[in-house]
Amino acid sequence: MKLEDQNPELYYQLLELEVGSSLEEIKQSYKDLAKVWHPDRFNDDPRLQLKAEEKFKHINIAYEFLKSHHPPTSAKSTGSYTGESNLEKSESNPISVTKPVVVKTSCLIDCQKLTKFLELGQLQNADAETKRLLLELTGREKDGWLRPEDISSLSSQSLSAIDQLWLQYSNGRFGFSVQRQIWQQLGCKSSNDIALQTLSENRFAQSLHWRKGNSWICPWDAFNDDMQAPLGSYPRAYIFALSGWQSYSRGWLGYLLWRFDELFLKV
Repeated sequence: MKLEDQNPELYYQLLELEVGSSLEEIKQSYKDLAKVWHPDRFNDDPRLQLKAEEKFKHINIAYEFLKSHHPPTSAKSTGSYTGESNLEKSESNPISVTKPVVVKTSCLIDCQKLTKFLELGQLQNADAETKRLLLELTGREKDGWLRPEDISSLSSQSLSAIDQLWLQYSNGRFGFSVQRQIWQQLGCKSSNDIALQTLSENRFAQSLHWRKGNSWICPWDAFNDDMQAPLGSYPRAYIFALSGWQSYSRGWLGYLLWRFDELFLKV
């Protein structure tokens, strides 16, 4: 990827900033990310050090570009090419997904609780039950989180059964397949390149309101729990069972890379 050929919006995303952020915000974000991704932090792991060097290079390119091209007044107020954040764009040009046809799929596990919660419109309970079902399917209930190999082992049939229940009781607003459509409509791409994967995850999360401003909405934060929640924003609890969140929240890794797309793209 040649960063020099990209739209300036990419540089804001690399620094995990809203488009049009102030110069002070750009400088602070650069300092924070430089600390996280400095290659010297990974001297004991050559593989991670190579990835960190690539990420560090991208961060420096983004910072130098934004610092030298920053307008005298905030682009947020001028409405220039940097005048809209991804979130603002998604609100002014809402994502529309094709309403999926609900097809009965046999569930390989007991989905009665999930069905009941969805019937009653109890989205938070249904969300927690969806996470529990995924852990049960992979035999990881005791551990409480999913390794990459657990995601790979999940059958499309089981995921589709859960998905169909969400589709049915939300009138096509929620479900893994809705998330898959949004991911694809936004042009998000699964990538082994940490920088590119992060850009796609941030863009996707901004659309679903899983991310607010420059921060992720954590499991303990308040989140809209009615049927008017953003399109595709449920199920959500499962992302906090993924190894990306576990590795970051437990301090095993100094960066957050979710890879939730590996789950919903299976549906």
